[in-house]
Amino acid sequence: MIRLNLLPKNLRRRVEPGWWRLAAAIFALVVLGTMGILHYTAYTELSLAKGERDALRAEVEALKPFIQEQDRLQQERKALEALLAIREGLRKGFVPWSEYLATFIGQIPREGGRLPVALRSVGTRAFSEEEAAQQAQRGAFDGKKVRVEFNVQGEALNQNALVRFVQAFETSPRFGIEFQGASLDERGLYTFSARIGAVGGEQGAR
Repeated sequence: MIRLNLLPKNLRRRVEPGWWRLAAAIFALVVLGTMGILHYTAYTELSLAKGERDALRAEVEALKPFIQEQDRLQQERKALEALLAIREGLRKGFVPWSEYLATFIGQIPREGGRLPVALRSVGTRAFSEEEAAQQAQRGAFDGKKVRVEFNVQGEALNQNALVRFVQAFETSPRFGIEFQGASLDERGLYTFSARIGAVGGEQGAR
């Protein structure tokens, strides 16, 4: 049967094409798919981040004993360094007077087992590293870097004894001497004064 619509065009029922419904449905599916993909990606990244966070927390917990031990060792090292610094300061300031005095007395020449030189007074003084360097630079004590100074006044039985006394300290690598003067008194003895420096450290050991 053939149907004819004899109504005027403005009164006829319009039949809309169906392609726009299909396009709208496809667009909605694309939007939903995109949102789903984005949601899945974000969820996956969040899950990975949480996994990494948990792994790091577990690693930190596992390393805590080692970190605490390292902190303890660092504190011990600092304490030891402080003690070593104190010991080094004491060592630099320490003067073994007994050793210097024994070396000084042993350097005095003897004749027949007796001392031809009598010391009336002996003054002592210790030099710092800076003072010792300054003394050596200005040529004191034969230019040797001395650690201790003996300021002596004494008497010699004769001229030969006085000369031997000066030579004993002048030629020794362990000592330097500044002879200040001598005079012959009414008793026939030579009274003299001198500054004698004892070399410290490695120089004195040679």
